[in-house]
Amino acid sequence: MPALSILVVAYRQREALIECLESVVTAGDRTPGEAELIVVDNGGLAGIVRSRFPQARLVEPGSNIGFAGAVQRGIAAAAGDWVALVNDDARLEPDALAALIAAGESDARIGSVAAQVRFEADPGRLNSAGIEVDSLGVATERLAGSPVGEAWQAIEVFGPSGACALYRVAMLEQIGGFDERFFAYLEDVDVAWRARAAGWTSVYEPRAVAYHRASSSSGAGSSLKYELVGRNRVWLLARNATTRQLVRALPGIVAYDLAYIAYVALTDRTLAPLRGRLAGLRAWRGLRAETALRRHKVELGSALRGWRAALTQHRAYRRFAA
Repeated sequence: MPALSILVVAYRQREALIECLESVVTAGDRTPGEAELIVVDNGGLAGIVRSRFPQARLVEPGSNIGFAGAVQRGIAAAAGDWVALVNDDARLEPDALAALIAAGESDARIGSVAAQVRFEADPGRLNSAGIEVDSLGVATERLAGSPVGEAWQAIEVFGPSGACALYRVAMLEQIGGFDERFFAYLEDVDVAWRARAAGWTSVYEPRAVAYHRASSSSGAGSSLKYELVGRNRVWLLARNATTRQLVRALPGIVAYDLAYIAYVALTDRTLAPLRGRLAGLRAWRGLRAETALRRHKVELGSALRGWRAALTQHRAYRRFAA
């Protein structure tokens, strides 16, 4: 039985995928115990995986079922106690997975571990050191755009970025894993929020270093990404925020979202964020009813800090993402 299942979702990026899988194979060999590699093919790359990485267990849905759906398929096929999720446009330092496992095994309450994810375009800058969520439900990558020297302390975080994360399988089973309906974006935040509501913690491990070609699948400023993020932001709040949290934060939520929609309309000439939010609102009542029994208050960050973090992250992605 493998102690670790390494899960990669493949989508269209041939060169990046090869670099990713080469790095995870090397990193997997340095972990204690046995490690297995699982690749879910969302974009016609099964042939490359078979020829270059015959040791990988290949899952073929037959079509692009989205990142969240592919992750769920991979988790269903996993045999390890831990699942390491690595984006196909990320590559790992050789000791990254061993460092993640060591951090996770340090406390039975830890349900996930966040890696130090750096921008591939500028390895001296952070893409993510875990994720943060403020009282308005705005999720950001912690320290995005900051020099890597600012993130050498191992601390508790809200959760890990799905670009490179370690999850305890027992935790995923308890909370129901990834919600396939998210398709892509913020599904990792949804998992982190539900995990914290269920009593699990998450830690950031700075020794686990990954390099990420951020937004290379859909583009940093693409209409597709704006629409999915907008819809999933609404779903995130509907599924996880308590009624008291929503009532108290409603004026700030409305102000933030209107400002964001206006900003994107002026800078990128698209109303995709608005379309996404409207799509999300159409499912609001159903999602509230569906999650009513398992929602619990989770402490969130300051709204002012969240606004600043969102602006900082936006600038960082503009500068360093694919």
